[in-house]
Amino acid sequence: MGFRDDLVQSSKERSSRIIVSLDITGPPEMRVDRALGLVRSIDGELAGVKFHWHLLLPGGLKGLKPLIGFCNDRKIPVLADIKLNDIESTNLEAVGLLYDAGVDAIIANPFVGAEEGLSGVIARAKELGRGVVLLVYMSHAGAGEGYGLTVAGEPLYREFARRTRDWDADGAIVSAKSHQVIREVRSLLKRDQFILCPGVGVQGGKADRDVIEAGADFVIIGRSVVDAVDPRATLRAFNASMPAP
Repeated sequence: MGFRDDLVQSSKERSSRIIVSLDITGPPEMRVDRALGLVRSIDGELAGVKFHWHLLLPGGLKGLKPLIGFCNDRKIPVLADIKLNDIESTNLEAVGLLYDAGVDAIIANPFVGAEEGLSGVIARAKELGRGVVLLVYMSHAGAGEGYGLTVAGEPLYREFARRTRDWDADGAIVSAKSHQVIREVRSLLKRDQFILCPGVGVQGGKADRDVIEAGADFVIIGRSVVDAVDPRATLRAFNASMPAP
């Protein structure tokens, strides 16, 4: 079993294609406790969770131990959205600490390249049964200014999709708002590589049959769940709007 299998199993057991992004704000000293309470309340309605600097900076890995430990115990895959983008020695140090803390997968930026960049990270992940997901097309308004740049006659995101395939990463991050990009990326990946789509809800993307038919496997939802009056009911509604996994 590895990250891909674990995410599929969690998705099927919980009948959910949703990875909840723990975009917790408010007093820094209360964020990890709030995140843990949220995950406890919505367990059964989500395929996995994702955290980034909202929690990692104020909590640190030691402070995140109760949250990660709960997810590990409940077999909820945990993604660290650090958009890894450095030289290999630094990258290996970062992922070593994250994997040792119980994180199941990290998100990395393919721009840094493979040699002395991400090749060692992907190899280490495979040794440990963990995952690496590559950032192919983001969901904010300015994403096209970078990921859509034309390089050698085609947009950069297509090259990043090929890197996802050729480096045998576990999947690609592609905006839920860009169905054409999802379709293009899907055509370039291996069948067992995931597409995870952020940008649902507050940013304008939809969790519906259309995004799944375009090629998405999972959607990532943050503020629309985190800030909801009833996060569990909100997740159930999102789950009902998509085909079952």
